[in-house]
Amino acid sequence: DFQVGRTGNITPVANLEPVRVAGSMVRRATLHNEDYVKDKDIREGDYVIIRKAGDIIPEIVSAIVDKRTPGLKKFEMPSNCPICDSTLVRKALQSDYNCINESCAARRVESLIHFASRVAMNIDGLGEKIVEQLYTEEIIKGIPDIYDLNKKAYQVLELDRMGAKSINNLLEAIEDSKKQSLEKLIFGLGIKHVGSKVSLTLAKRFKTMDLLMNAGWEELVLIDEIGEVIATSVVDYFENNENLNII
Repeated sequence: DFQVGRTGNITPVANLEPVRVAGSMVRRATLHNEDYVKDKDIREGDYVIIRKAGDIIPEIVSAIVDKRTPGLKKFEMPSNCPICDSTLVRKALQSDYNCINESCAARRVESLIHFASRVAMNIDGLGEKIVEQLYTEEIIKGIPDIYDLNKKAYQVLELDRMGAKSINNLLEAIEDSKKQSLEKLIFGLGIKHVGSKVSLTLAKRFKTMDLLMNAGWEELVLIDEIGEVIATSVVDYFENNENLNII
């Protein structure tokens, strides 16, 4: 199947018959991108050799062609997003296909999960399953809704496995997240090409969100570790009115 990332990149994923690898059961493995699958000629229904890359991430090394059932179809990327059905785009010199619909439900959910994650705003209790549930019930549709969740506690109480204690702990974690550093917030916003290291660089250079929002391309590109691609991404992000409204 195909996963949609928070920036819209589409990643093919292999669903496997469960098998033990390096001490744990593996049921899924990333297939990275179209070129990876086609270069290795991996087909749905194949027997495959897998390993854990870096002893952590399950990875398919190759298909066992000798055991292949005749007639298995060659791999093809979908032309449309599996979630919102928007036409996928693959830019020149890039390996990934992208859903460019910023309103895609999968992109929004992944963005919320990233924002709340331990490496970003560290909102304990707002994990993947809870975010998906809150989004499906339209209790949280975007980042600002997280900080208004106290106004909708009665709706959250109606959800499975969300008692009063769980909700109170979650609301406390949301309040605590307001104390996070600027680099965590920058990283949490999910600006394309801006990882944790670049977020720290930007926070050290600009000190406040207002100064970063008003930084020009020429100013950004002069900073060590900030090349033309990252500078363009940052400027584009802060020129988007929806993003400014979030902040």
